[in-house]
Amino acid sequence: MKTMIKTIPALACAMLLAGGHAWSQEPAAPAESLSEPLPVCQLDPHDSGKLAVEPCRPAPPVQPRRSVAQVIGRMPVQRTTPPVVSMPSLPPSRAVPMPGAPQPIGACDTGGCRDAAGARYNGAGNATLDANGRICHRNGAFMQCF
Repeated sequence: MKTMIKTIPALACAMLLAGGHAWSQEPAAPAESLSEPLPVCQLDPHDSGKLAVEPCRPAPPVQPRRSVAQVIGRMPVQRTTPPVVSMPSLPPSRAVPMPGAPQPIGACDTGGCRDAAGARYNGAGNATLDANGRICHRNGAFMQCF
């Protein structure tokens, strides 16, 4: 505890000798009280990281905006009615068939497969066509047409 009490005055003396006159500093004089007013701060046109003239004073504060009553106008009344566009009716189309239930495959060869009922599915790989031209998909031991 005694060493701590001895170091506090020594620290304060060191700050005063090192130029840390924190207690005796005077506040900076405002720009208006100087004999010649400082110019407003502006950036150097050749180097945007520097000021054109130093020292300078900050720009005057922006005046607050004045309040203005809000006026909401109405849309003008349209005297003409918009034209009625008739859409042509769509031609009748065939109903999209629902996919059939998967059928178990009986045997396959290089040109396609036959199911357990004997229906032929022509094509190679997993995509084939049935006798009606529908696309069928082979999934393991089953064939399903869409």
